[in-house]
Amino acid sequence: MRVLWTGFIVALLVLSAVSVCAQDLLIDSAEEVAEAPAGAQLRAAISADLIDLSSLRAAATHSPAGKTLRLTLEEAIHIALANNPDIVIAGYEPEKAGAEKLAAHGEFDPVLQQNINYTNSSMSLDQRMRRYAGFSSMDSAGTVTETTLGGKLKTGTRYAVQFNMNFEESTFDDFQGEYGGQLGFTLTQPLVRGFGIAANTIRIRAADNLRAISEAQLELTILNKIADTIKSYWDLAGASEAARVQEGALRNAERLLKINGKRRDIGTAADLDVLQAKAGVAMRQSELIAAYARVHDAGDILKLALNLQDEGLFSSVVIIPTDRPNLETDQTFDMDMMTERIETGVETALKSRPEMRMTDLEIANAELDEQRARNEMLPQLDVVVSYMRGGRDRRLASTISGIASEQDRTYAIGIQGSLVINNRSAHGAQQRARLNVRQAEERRKKTEMALMMGVHYAGRSVMTNKVLMESTRQTVRLQEANVSAEEKRLQLGTTTSYQVLLVQEDLTAAQVQKLQARIAYEKALIDFQLATGTLLCELGIDPAEG
Repeated sequence: MRVLWTGFIVALLVLSAVSVCAQDLLIDSAEEVAEAPAGAQLRAAISADLIDLSSLRAAATHSPAGKTLRLTLEEAIHIALANNPDIVIAGYEPEKAGAEKLAAHGEFDPVLQQNINYTNSSMSLDQRMRRYAGFSSMDSAGTVTETTLGGKLKTGTRYAVQFNMNFEESTFDDFQGEYGGQLGFTLTQPLVRGFGIAANTIRIRAADNLRAISEAQLELTILNKIADTIKSYWDLAGASEAARVQEGALRNAERLLKINGKRRDIGTAADLDVLQAKAGVAMRQSELIAAYARVHDAGDILKLALNLQDEGLFSSVVIIPTDRPNLETDQTFDMDMMTERIETGVETALKSRPEMRMTDLEIANAELDEQRARNEMLPQLDVVVSYMRGGRDRRLASTISGIASEQDRTYAIGIQGSLVINNRSAHGAQQRARLNVRQAEERRKKTEMALMMGVHYAGRSVMTNKVLMESTRQTVRLQEANVSAEEKRLQLGTTTSYQVLLVQEDLTAAQVQKLQARIAYEKALIDFQLATGTLLCELGIDPAEG
């Protein structure tokens, strides 16, 4: 940067000095004769050796050491798909949504419970029991095991299977132990609140929608990041081409310096002409150094998009883009059909852009929340059916046989219900859910308008940049003719080196504008494909495969 600023300062000082000197040289001949010593000093001040170009030339021709990576646009896209951190992060969201669905299914997983209790007690008997039993206290010991398998079905039915087995011995039976067992089954079926598959699978359906939303979000991330990668690639290609333009400008300035050197040698030019040409070379060298810096900056931006690293550190590799925009051919977008293409693009965007799927799914989830809230407003009314069989004996095998043969049995059926008076909690939740649905619907309308506006904006940008591309192409042709004509006039002695430098500068500016217009056009095409949602399809990328 110090060399760059030095070049600019030197060039500006020289041009100022040249301008002052040129004015002083236009004094009449009488004054020149009267001030001959001052004129000699002036000629010494504008010596051709006043400017030393060696430092700037060394900086302009310096090539940084390091590895290079030649990269096509297609290769850059594939690297971004695999390495871009935003795409990688977004890729986890569908898996997280799948975990949410798995958790939602867990509501219907059966639960197995097992309890084992051992009890040992000694209790004093009251007066009547002492008279009846003939002893003053009762000692007992027992073991109780309870096994339950229960759960819930998607219809809302709750079930429970229970198996209980106990063994008890006490003073009453002279510590002759006895087994008792029960096998029971209970069903509870909601008739109003919580009835049916639709009411009980809301969370699963919401999880399905959430996964679809995350997949659409992943597609949107891929869309945006691939578009950014392509535009970064073209920015690097444009910066590289701009550096070549500056190299050409430097060669033109050096050619002018050589011409003026020959003209001075044969006596048709003064040191002032050579000095002006050197100032032009210094300025072009400074501009070339700045162009190289912009190339490296654009390369770093592309490396960030590709997440290129060297052993965990930001990569120092120099990317060389091998694809270049074609500055002469026109292969897309018929301008007469642009209006129709924009209208078609709007229709395509409303069908293809992932934001539309996301808003539709958000509405669906809001409606599911409202459905859940409406269900919670209903009264509870359940039918409960139970059945139990049991057996009892001093031997375990006989007890189990008694259970199998229904030694003891019980049947029961009943209805249970509850009603929350006013139920303001459920009414508030239902009202909030209904408003969420309306909000989601309004967000969808807003998204539609934004997408349609984006297509119109991108379409106009394509048209504008195409016109600018053609305009700058014509400007370059004109400036090339001007440079050729001005150099011929210089050889004939009818113009000055300063004027040739100005015309060369105009040519360089026109060439840079032509290149910028083409890069802007390429990026506008990407923006149009991005706005219509067709970019990935055009590139042959399937987001589902990622």
